[in-house]
Amino acid sequence: MPRRPDTSAAKILGGAFGLEVPANVAGAVPLFGAEAQYFLSVRCALYALCEIHRPGTAWLPSYLCGSLLEPFAKSGIPIRYYEVDERLSVAETAWIREICDGDLVLVIHYFGFANATFPVDRIASRGALIVEDASQALCLGKQFPASRCILYSLRKFLGVPDGAVVVPDRALDLESPALGEPPQSWWRSAVTMTMKRREFDLTGEPNDWYALFRRVEAEYPVGLYRASELSRMLIASADTDAIRIRRCENYSRLLERIGRFALFPKLDPGVVPMGFPACVDPAIRDQVLRKLHSTRVYAPAHWPLAGVVPDSFASSHRLARSCLTLICDQRYTLDDMDRQAQVFERALQ
Repeated sequence: MPRRPDTSAAKILGGAFGLEVPANVAGAVPLFGAEAQYFLSVRCALYALCEIHRPGTAWLPSYLCGSLLEPFAKSGIPIRYYEVDERLSVAETAWIREICDGDLVLVIHYFGFANATFPVDRIASRGALIVEDASQALCLGKQFPASRCILYSLRKFLGVPDGAVVVPDRALDLESPALGEPPQSWWRSAVTMTMKRREFDLTGEPNDWYALFRRVEAEYPVGLYRASELSRMLIASADTDAIRIRRCENYSRLLERIGRFALFPKLDPGVVPMGFPACVDPAIRDQVLRKLHSTRVYAPAHWPLAGVVPDSFASSHRLARSCLTLICDQRYTLDDMDRQAQVFERALQ
């Protein structure tokens, strides 16, 4: 029998998900339809798009994870940025005049919330290939009729070793050239990491899951790779209703406790939040993160932009220096949210 978790130390909040157990929910409706295509990661899906459609330029928002640059760099596609301000809005639009026919424009739906400020009609009129990135939005449907596809990253919501889903529009070709199996050495490490994290959650016994996680992330392959059959099975069996309900309950509790710091102070209908982005004085943001981590609340910072996005995009850099993402996923309870809010408020002092 597994050893009972050590309750002498505070529960860890955050970090990679442990390997999922198939839910087999009776009568569950699949999250994605028959047209969905499965890739090893969102980066692999973007790489396939670049290889097939060969955009002249990729236009990316100025607030993003630096790893999103990899598929464009590997394909030799030039990257340009458009401005996203401190409220994650697209306010400045002069750049649209520089879009050329066939360019790729990526719009991100941040933290589970639909990006309602994206000027889609003006961009579509330029002949752009519009791609919606819902990596942080599990159940958000395609928002713009003019977009060609929407991308989802399942590892941010489920205990799967790999997996991204592309739901295309108008039979967008993403399966030619053929996709290969995940690189086996890397994939075995990814599976082992999720198993070790699950074992840690069940027993409380320390193991090397985090060191393995860092290695898996650092070596994540970008290429024409499909998702593993294991991940596809786990995605198909996921109890997304339970995930949605718990995440929304947890987010709402954090709003009650520390809503004045929320980047999104209202939980819109249909949103499944990835986390609870909170904004603090940038002079103390890193100090707050250190204090949270010292109490085993592993809130990440989405995202470091230094060296990734030009300094001229000042609003995005200010947000990156002030924002941190508290934990609200389905692994945790309302009591965990109360503890997290208390630790956060103490860290501000």
